[in-house]
Amino acid sequence: MAKFISESQFQIAYRSAALWFVALYTEAFLLRIHELKDEVFKTKLIEEIYNNGEAFDDKESGTRTRVNSLWRIIESGRTIQALEVAAKSSRLKNDFFDAYETANDLLKRIKTGEFVMPEI
Repeated sequence: MAKFISESQFQIAYRSAALWFVALYTEAFLLRIHELKDEVFKTKLIEEIYNNGEAFDDKESGTRTRVNSLWRIIESGRTIQALEVAAKSSRLKNDFFDAYETANDLLKRIKTGEFVMPEI
């Protein structure tokens, strides 16, 4: 059962994660959902993203915020809605085109059934 978050909480979550992060990491998170449900595995995932992220966050706590925010979106059942925000973002299209394309591609694959969303 999805955890309810308000529209305001949803906006805070995708802004805290950053749309480029939502776009680039949603599929990986959905594929590794079991790791996000376990605090030990989630901590290892955060460390992995931080260490392999080529320093997009100055501190690991920044990556932890991004991961927790994206997880909040997924847990609330608003993954498709977050991808739609990313897919419609002109800023993402202009400044982070790879992320923009990734969001649109994943959204298309979800809608056509090529990618099946896991149970939360």
